[in-house]
Amino acid sequence: MKAIKSVKQFYTPDNQIIDFFEIFRHMVNHCIRIGLQNDAHTLKRLTILSYHELKLYDIISYYKLCAISKAAGILSNRKQSVKRGMNTKDPYLKKPILLSCYGFKIVNGIFKIPLGDRKYFDITLNAHTKQILSDNSLKINSFSLTQDSISISYSKEVVQIEFTQTVGIDRNLRNITVGNCNEVIQFDVSKAVKIVESTKSITSSSKRNDSRIVKRLYSKYGTRRKNRINQLLHQVSKIVVEQATKNRQSLVFEDIKHIRKMYQKGNWQGRRHRSKMNGWSFSEIKRQIEYKARWNGTQVIQLSKSETRGTSTLCPKCGKRLQEQRTSRDLWCDICQRWQDRDVVAVMNQSLRGLLRFSSSKGGAGEAMVQESGSKEPVILKVDASKLRPNSDIYHPKA
Repeated sequence: MKAIKSVKQFYTPDNQIIDFFEIFRHMVNHCIRIGLQNDAHTLKRLTILSYHELKLYDIISYYKLCAISKAAGILSNRKQSVKRGMNTKDPYLKKPILLSCYGFKIVNGIFKIPLGDRKYFDITLNAHTKQILSDNSLKINSFSLTQDSISISYSKEVVQIEFTQTVGIDRNLRNITVGNCNEVIQFDVSKAVKIVESTKSITSSSKRNDSRIVKRLYSKYGTRRKNRINQLLHQVSKIVVEQATKNRQSLVFEDIKHIRKMYQKGNWQGRRHRSKMNGWSFSEIKRQIEYKARWNGTQVIQLSKSETRGTSTLCPKCGKRLQEQRTSRDLWCDICQRWQDRDVVAVMNQSLRGLLRFSSSKGGAGEAMVQESGSKEPVILKVDASKLRPNSDIYHPKA
């Protein structure tokens, strides 16, 4: 199995590389126009139609092929949007960028980007980047250059770990719950909600009428919000994947991609509540866990919409429907005669259904239906994610 990651660092461009940005951008937009005129969105057809048209641009052939590939990706995304019934405008590449998977090399800690006539644009790699790329087992695939940063993509071959048990991951606005019928860990990520609210308060307090300044302000604080939340989620995802890899566990995600439809205007909810829920980064934690798990060889199971149904309302022990208490997140089971936390119930059910899917594929479909009646209660641990350190131990939580 091939796993891919990237490393990013900042640099200072010169006039020559800035000219390459503009040439590459014009080539991509030229290919997009050709694709729209001929209804071409696949890489093969777009290459046949546009490669000879790009002879007008004075640039080495490496970048022509990559420009066609970039345009094909943009056109393919547009076609998917049209299939979904979305109103789309003719796309074009606006930001200056340079992509390539050919011709570059690293010599003595310097990343050399080909410019033609045996000339190169040199970027001195920082200590962090050099440390990552010094691993001989890694293969450097490509680079992506913007006006102030370079991203280097690298990959390695990973052997997938044979898992012995599954753990469910329940994503909520203020916490992330991970566990199964034996142990459940809750990460407190309520700080992300405070970050969103403080950013909204700052941007809404602006009184400037100049749209350019307002746009710059929103971009600045929006980027800051994204970076702060991503760093918080990075600490959680790193520990989740490390523990799953160590314990040979497979990670199980539920399907909540249509959850935002519950918080649209007209659903009899307050504006403040809808704004808070629509600022929820539920897909970012999934993205981080997936690529880190793939890098470690840990398997990720994605439940379907039908498999996800009922994970928060059915008892994982007896399978009966739980009664909800509206004043809290606790659920009552008449058969088991006990209160259960809604998030804990969800991850226990997810882990069981993930194991059931795996057992069904192996021919043992009856192995993971419900928890045994004589089993002990799961151990529930709580962790404040905002106070985690990269080397902190998950089994020393804050109660």
